[in-house]
Amino acid sequence: MIQVDSEINKLLKVLVHTPDVGIERITPKRAEELLFDDIVYLPKMQEEHETFKAVLAAFAGKENVYEMQKLLHESLGMDEALKKDALERIVDFEELPKSAYAQLNALDDKKLAEVLITGYDNQADHILFDPIPNFIFTRDIAVVVKDHIIVTKASKEARQRENILTRFIFAVHPLFSVFKDKTIN
Repeated sequence: MIQVDSEINKLLKVLVHTPDVGIERITPKRAEELLFDDIVYLPKMQEEHETFKAVLAAFAGKENVYEMQKLLHESLGMDEALKKDALERIVDFEELPKSAYAQLNALDDKKLAEVLITGYDNQADHILFDPIPNFIFTRDIAVVVKDHIIVTKASKEARQRENILTRFIFAVHPLFSVFKDKTIN
């Protein structure tokens, strides 16, 4: 059972997303639209994030630091109907041709998780949509209150795919099964 009654108690589990290659696709011209103040150097950002994860692991235990991309990868094979729904929502939101659904669905789950986050299929050398660089800020995608989880609503269009992916993960991944019928969107 998960029960959160305080915002200052010991951290037990944490969701993180390591900065990915999608961040490299942020150009000065698009930075503001993608909600970034500056252009970052990905290798340094990843190095700093690894240090951050090590600190979290020191307090919560390595087994309690969960990577969002890995959770997404694991979730994609768990419920075909909800996977189909999530992919259709993304295709619709990103205003892709309907044929993009088949293209995405044909990818293996690990590759699909990567593409859904970065927007880029490196095997096909094809950009499907913008990256979601703000996925690294997992602190504001959801909050647990008592025994319910509240999935926040992104106010910026650049973060809408994060909401779709987060809701999908929370709906199907066993880690979040304690929130069945206790998820508030």
